[in-house]
Amino acid sequence: MTTLQKSVEKAAEVIKGHKYARVISHYDADGITSAGIICNALIRSGIQFHTTIVGKLERSFIQGLDEDLIIICDMGTAQSDLLSECLKKKDVVIIDHHAPSTSVPVSRAAFAVLINPCCVSAEEKRGMANERGSTICAAGLSYLVARCMSGDAKGNIDLAGLAIAGTLGDKLEFDTGINKMILDEAIQEGVISVKKGLKLGDGKIRDLILFATDPYIPLAGKVEWVDAFLNKAGIDGDRILSDLNEEEERRLTSALLSLLRESQAEISDDALVGTTYIIHSGVIRDGLDFMRMVDACGRLGKSGIGIGLCLREEKLVEEATSLYVNIQSKLVSELSRIESEEDAIKELQNIIYFFVQESGVTGVLAGIVAEYVCTGKPVIVFNKKDRVEEGKKAETRISARCNKKLMSVSGGIDLAKALEKASGEVGGFGGGHPVAAGATIPEGSEEKFIATLDTIIGAQKGEINLR
Repeated sequence: MTTLQKSVEKAAEVIKGHKYARVISHYDADGITSAGIICNALIRSGIQFHTTIVGKLERSFIQGLDEDLIIICDMGTAQSDLLSECLKKKDVVIIDHHAPSTSVPVSRAAFAVLINPCCVSAEEKRGMANERGSTICAAGLSYLVARCMSGDAKGNIDLAGLAIAGTLGDKLEFDTGINKMILDEAIQEGVISVKKGLKLGDGKIRDLILFATDPYIPLAGKVEWVDAFLNKAGIDGDRILSDLNEEEERRLTSALLSLLRESQAEISDDALVGTTYIIHSGVIRDGLDFMRMVDACGRLGKSGIGIGLCLREEKLVEEATSLYVNIQSKLVSELSRIESEEDAIKELQNIIYFFVQESGVTGVLAGIVAEYVCTGKPVIVFNKKDRVEEGKKAETRISARCNKKLMSVSGGIDLAKALEKASGEVGGFGGGHPVAAGATIPEGSEEKFIATLDTIIGAQKGEINLR
């Protein structure tokens, strides 16, 4: 039995030994679906709970935790020393997939269990193809815990849809390892079905193209262009995508692929066409739609609605849809601004950066620009719009993303380590994954941070040497 398997079993055992739990998780799609899986498992085990969705774990928040059992999802590894210091007499279960901080060793003293594939032995990492980071998200790990909590061979298997959505949110693959195991099991039991098609979600075709930011379609935000495109393709924009017959969907797909090849954006065919996932027990059946709506709920401060979707509250779908449209409108606005403003994007030797004007979209926008628009260097996005609580020092939030193809040819790049070091140089903090990371720095330190980060990324690529 692997270390990870032992940790999962121990977590299930510890959780079932309590009558009440505090669940804490991150606000993105992976974090909310992780919490949703755990909440469903707790309900089915007769365990009461209170769930809190946060952006980060601060000392004051941790010190205020008074429950005997605390379950932390999609975060916590980097704060292990703080958790150990503040929660010595508590049972703490951490379900995380982020790499530990390079400056602070993982402390296990206070933990009932730490589930993190980044913290297993080198041999286990090789077995999971995991040397550079986790290949399973927190939702997938939470699903393993929920399955173990059931005590039944097929118990809680219907929660696999939430694990699939979390995996889609973190853009991880399903072709190997635990992710493949979860998907294969879910398909076999009829929880999930898959098909090949356009990766746009479902709904009115005009709206899908108008708000298509990931995959990015250059028509996004341009109503007249979208209508002209659909008219030329002979497709009624008011039709629902899933209602098209095979010939109509093939015609639409062909027209979109031709458009992408003619555009300047670097968009591969498989970004637009590929495997889509149907969640048969979900209140939103299309896996991409579910993931995107849950993510929108979290980013707009309505994470309770996202948790409600995970708990299959159908009455919340309409409000979640509205929040998703809000997020997409902001993204389209930002992409249009970047396209039209000559100096919006700034380029240094090793990185590309810009300041976002809208709130709530920093990380998503960074990912879109890195994947489709500026693919040659890591993309760093600064956000001064999402202000901190009144009475606290003003901070600037940062999201960094790197195109996966770039990562494959620049193997030394590790955004998590780079942002952790650069933010520390200016009195901030950061971390995450090699391909996607974030940081928070004091307002006014942006120029020093970006210069430091450019130097660090250059050193990682081996182009310059740090002194």
